[in-house]
Amino acid sequence: MYTFIKKILLLSPIYKYKIFGTSMEPTLLTGELVLVNRLSYILKTPQKNDIIAFVDPRDGKILIKRITKKSGTNFFVEGDNKTSSTDSRVFGMIGKSAIVGKVWLF
Repeated sequence: MYTFIKKILLLSPIYKYKIFGTSMEPTLLTGELVLVNRLSYILKTPQKNDIIAFVDPRDGKILIKRITKKSGTNFFVEGDNKTSSTDSRVFGMIGKSAIVGKVWLF
């Protein structure tokens, strides 16, 4: 039964993530929970200042950052706490396909 429920949750359009680290302070604090809407960008394009969850191109982990620049389907993302953020300044722009969804509620 647990495996079945887990598979259903993986198909959900809304994911819950817990913030780890200080890269998005003061907007998001470590330990806070956020919801990520995976359907947000199906019909529309991510915009500058959107806070998004995306797959880290280095190791596949989920990161949460703010879009600060946009070039076609590529996005430059940065943490709000620039002194404590590993972001596009380190790994470069991310493609739209790397975006999991928009941080919907925090």
